[in-house]
Amino acid sequence: MHKLLFASDGIMTRHVKLENCETGKVELCFDDSDLRHEYQKGFEFMQVGGIYDCKILLFGIAYDLSEVNEESCIICETIGWDLSIGNLKVLRVENDGNIYYVAMDDVKNIKNINRFAFDFSRKDLIQVDDIIHPSYL
Repeated sequence: MHKLLFASDGIMTRHVKLENCETGKVELCFDDSDLRHEYQKGFEFMQVGGIYDCKILLFGIAYDLSEVNEESCIICETIGWDLSIGNLKVLRVENDGNIYYVAMDDVKNIKNINRFAFDFSRKDLIQVDDIIHPSYL
């Protein structure tokens, strides 16, 4: 569960600051769920101070641990296999008690997807409570 600490007023994309209620880690994520058809739901219902079940997708490049300097990446331990969020196939990974999701396409060249390094450029909200990001429907 995450507590919404801040949400910017973006026209199509907003930045949200979330605090993991279990670990205390603060995450800065993109919410571009407003880029949708008018009949689809987005994440605009989220209110500062509210607590939500958020799924965060890491965007970046995965590496075998033997190929990288661990200081520049986070180390991901896979804790969920062959999962789907909407039409996106993902791995559920853990780093220091925090749960993230990584697209299967991002790890297709990794020899050991049980434990790998991930150099991410951004974090995106892909699901809040039971609402899936419209891009993945």
